[in-house]
Amino acid sequence: MNSYNVIPILSDILSEAVKEKVTRVTVATFRNLLEKPEDKDIIQDNAIAMVSCKVLRHLSLMENHKSDDQDVLEDVEFLNEKLLAEVQNLSSFDEYSSEVKSGRLEWSPVHKSEKFWRENAARLNEKNYELLKILFKLMESTKDPLILSVAAHDFGEYVRHYPRGKHVIEQLGGKQLIMQLLTHDDPNVRYEALLAVQKLMVHNWEYLGKQLQTNVGIGLGVEG
Repeated sequence: MNSYNVIPILSDILSEAVKEKVTRVTVATFRNLLEKPEDKDIIQDNAIAMVSCKVLRHLSLMENHKSDDQDVLEDVEFLNEKLLAEVQNLSSFDEYSSEVKSGRLEWSPVHKSEKFWRENAARLNEKNYELLKILFKLMESTKDPLILSVAAHDFGEYVRHYPRGKHVIEQLGGKQLIMQLLTHDDPNVRYEALLAVQKLMVHNWEYLGKQLQTNVGIGLGVEG
């Protein structure tokens, strides 16, 4: 069972649950995902996924509407304690990785953070380009304009901040996927795809930008 696929679904169920029985089964399942695995890395991954899927927010709402079920109360307390502890240790890359693996991309702060991409772009190469491949798969399979826009944006930032990014994207077959989005029906998707293509066309985006500024300055007779 791939918990990264299960946890977003469970989070949705919890947020929409009306019947006490559904709530009880859902929070018990979350607890099992944090208690039962013997591998600590799996437990940590599950906790990060839960944080990314806003489970803490759902738990907070549940606390405001006290359940009469003692098992539910105990499970909610356990989950709150574990997830709040995880939040303290959560890095921006953990947050990003969890969001990508959940398949539910949105404009969370990391995507637009220059600092994040400057420090973490190369980490998208880890585990044989795992996160890049997931992004490609999302672009191939989803019709959600939001997910497509964010994925296209992320590819552009990866290329802009990782020197060999253009080569990697082309080797993985991603350039064609991004090019196809240029004719997408949604204007936001087209816009993000266009920006990504522009960055793909330039080997070193920031360097050439600075060179252009320098050359314009020289042409105008401006001295540094």
